[in-house]
Order: sequence, then structure tokens, then C-alpha cells
Amino acid sequence: MKKTVFFLFLVVLTTSHTFAKTWRVNNNAGDNTANFTTLSDAHAAATAGDTIYLEGSPTSYGALTCTKKLVILGPGYFLAENNIGNLDTQSAKVGSFSMSNGSQGSQIIGLDFNGSTIHLMTSDITIKQNKFGNVNTSGVLTSSGVIYLNWGTTSNNIIITQNFGVNINYSSNNANSGILIMNNVISVGSSDNTTSTCLQLSDFTMAVVQNNIFVRGKVNAHRAAFTNNIMVNGFFEPRENSTSNNLASATQFGTENGNQANVAMSAVFLNTGSPDERWKLIAGSPAIGAGYGSTSANPIDAGIFWGNTPYKLSGLFGIPVIYFMNVQSVGSSTDPIDVTVKVKSTN
Repeated sequence: MKKTVFFLFLVVLTTSHTFAKTWRVNNNAGDNTANFTTLSDAHAAATAGDTIYLEGSPTSYGALTCTKKLVILGPGYFLAENNIGNLDTQSAKVGSFSMSNGSQGSQIIGLDFNGSTIHLMTSDITIKQNKFGNVNTSGVLTSSGVIYLNWGTTSNNIIITQNFGVNINYSSNNANSGILIMNNVISVGSSDNTTSTCLQLSDFTMAVVQNNIFVRGKVNAHRAAFTNNIMVNGFFEPRENSTSNNLASATQFGTENGNQANVAMSAVFLNTGSPDERWKLIAGSPAIGAGYGSTSANPIDAGIFWGNTPYKLSGLFGIPVIYFMNVQSVGSSTDPIDVTVKVKSTN
């Protein structure tokens, strides 16, 4: 019953036109109501424009080579840690994705890649509100998953936004354009002084990199625009990039154009709470009002919780959450079973 009610909400919110379908995928033992138990089977049955919804499970739904325009949704992540109140707090874990020809226009939202990768072999893909990295028992980010712009292909109009623990890299020397990287927690590895790359873009990539947090690793991009980012640890290679209103723990961005250097990160972030809540700005943070175009009347912050696509805790995307359900245990033809459901918005 819980899943049926949730499914009705999902149909209303995600069906893009009359003939599109929403497919439920659930591999939990005892659930016999879902359409499929694997992501690959759902992909095989789906047609362009359909939505595939993966429900929470401790077992991965596996890898996918996507060749259709689809919306692939999960329930989010850190649901228990953020006290969302959902009756089911499991994330939807998946393996590596390859977005191949035919998948243009697809959206990947609310999934737990659990250290896996996405290979972008085509254009017009949106990757948002997913968890790529893992955390330790203290909630500290210890690993990342990678999004690749792949060799031999041109990936234009790529939106990477509101993801947690992502590493963005290229294996392509093609002229990529329209790459938007916004409001992500970006990292690599587990050592704060690592020189491994957390963001690497080719010399031919035109990108906007805005309102991200770089936890650790090296940023290597060429002729990209960096605005309102915060670098906690790591290195920045100045290669004809435009930089403004970024904060850094050392002199990575310099001090011109509103950039701040040698900022004590202990004074920037909340550093308590859930693994993603800890990146909220603390009261009095130097990142408050430090963003490009900020005024006293209209303050603009640096960091992931500001901008056109502010980060959402747990990667939630607006589907109502069921936090209470009471089902009458006995009914009859003259006394139907009563069901009481309470929901709340996740925005």
C-alpha cells in the first residue's frame, strides 16, 4: 500500500506527456508489485520519454548502458541521517552507467552510485542530486565516484549539479561546450594533501564552474569560469581561467576579483550534522555575502547552498515523502479498509 500511494504521486510528478510510462523497479525480497527487479530489464522495456523509478534497497540494481531518452530516479540518500521522515530510508544503489547514443535528453536523479562511474558518450545529459562518494562512521567524505567526458566523443550541454562526492574528469580531447558544473561537493581520495585530480577538463572544454565545494584534490581546467566556489583543501592550476569570488584555504585563487585567500575553513562551515548538512555555512562565515554580485540589500553566498541550483539535502527532488501510514487490519464489502497516510513536501 505504501508503495502504491507513492507510485501515484510519482506518476503525477514525472509523467511528461500522455503516453509516457513510469516503471517501478524493486529488488527487495517479498515485493511482488514492482514492474522489474533490475535496471537493465526496465531499460529494455522502456521507450523514449519514460521514467524509471528505483526504490530503496540494500542491493545494487546493477550497471546500465543507456541508449534511450529516460528519466532515471532514485529516492535520494542520507535519508536517515537527515531525519527526512520517510518510512523507507534506503537509497537506490547502482553500478556504472554509460550514456550512449540515443540517450540524449536523459536525466539521472537521486541515485546512489556508491563509488561507481558515469561515462558520457553523448550530449544533452543532466546528472543531478546523486551520491557518488562514501563517508566514514563520522560522516566525513572518504571516496568519490567519477563522471567522465569520454575519449572520441563530443559531449555538449552537460549539466552536473547538486551531487555529493563527485569527481569530474575527461578522457576526451574534443571540443566540449556548454558544461555546467554547479553546487556539487567535489572530491577525490581520502588524503587532504593529495595531488590527484578532482576536476579535470580538456583544453577544448568551455565550462562554468560555480558554487561548488572542493574538498580535496587538484583542479585542472583551461579557460573555464570559476565563481563562488570554496576550496577546502587542494590545488588549482591557473590556466587562463576566469576566477572571481572564490574562497580558499591557501592562495589557490589569489586575492583579485573578490577572491579570498588563507581562509580558516573552521570558520566557514557548520561541520556538524549529517554528511551533507555539515557543508552548510556557519553564522558569521566569510562565505556569506561573498558571492559575485552580492550587495547588502541582496547578499549572495559562496558554497553549494546558493545560486540557481542550490544543493538539496539528501538529493531530494520534490516528490512528497510518506512519513506516517495507518492501515485498518480488517475490512469487508460493507466496511472497506481505512487507510490514513500523512505526507510532507521534501523541498
